[in-house]
Amino acid sequence: MLPGQVKRSDVKVDTEREEKRLAEMMIPKKKQRLYRKIMHAKKKVAQEARILTEKRRQHDRRQKKNQKKISDTL
Repeated sequence: MLPGQVKRSDVKVDTEREEKRLAEMMIPKKKQRLYRKIMHAKKKVAQEARILTEKRRQHDRRQKKNQKKISDTL
């Protein structure tokens, strides 16, 4: 995408985000803090899982590369 070009957005996704944001605003302050804490924990768990899967992929690639080197020398 070049600078100055308008990015097309999906209307359905935008409306869903807006509805979710409005629903979050309607939560009472006391429960809103708890909700945010829960959402933060969910994001953290998802991020850790993503990091671990990436590490697993890198490890598998290295293993495959090493096995290929060993088999080529034999």
